[in-house]
Amino acid sequence: MCDDSDMKILSGRPSQKFDTGEGAATAFTREKANGNLEKARRLGAKFAEDLLRNGSSKALFGVGAFDDDTTITQRRVMFAYVVNQVIGDTAPNSMVGQSALSAFYEEARNQSQEIYEQINDSAAFSQYLLAARYQPEDPCAIGKVFSRLCGRENEALFVEYGCELADFFTRYCAREALEIRWVR
Repeated sequence: MCDDSDMKILSGRPSQKFDTGEGAATAFTREKANGNLEKARRLGAKFAEDLLRNGSSKALFGVGAFDDDTTITQRRVMFAYVVNQVIGDTAPNSMVGQSALSAFYEEARNQSQEIYEQINDSAAFSQYLLAARYQPEDPCAIGKVFSRLCGRENEALFVEYGCELADFFTRYCAREALEIRWVR
């Protein structure tokens, strides 16, 4: 039998310090007051505009001879994946990051249900997540996923194409996110 005579039982009253409802409300008020939530919504809407803009979409930058309907769709999915990663890496906290992502997806859905459904392809998105998680040292892991999703897995040129797209999207999105100047 176990001797538990030295154990203390806490009172039934919850700790105010760890009351998550109180903490979340305080954090929300702080982030709203310092302008981070508005900045996050603007950033998310900008990324959606960059995805959807006819004629000058960042997701469709450099479309050429290698592209068809499949690659166009996969470029959009990759762009959405990169937006998620960059926001997660640059936002000062998860509340602000989630606000930016909510604005991104809301704006995409409002502007184009078809593209919204494309970028919410959870199977493709999961492949990008797994590649980044299990091959973080491989700078072309995302490009390899892109080539596989396009049905061109064994083509070195297409893997390189995916790597270059991933690099372009990441640099662009990171630059835009870093210009926000979050209040920390």
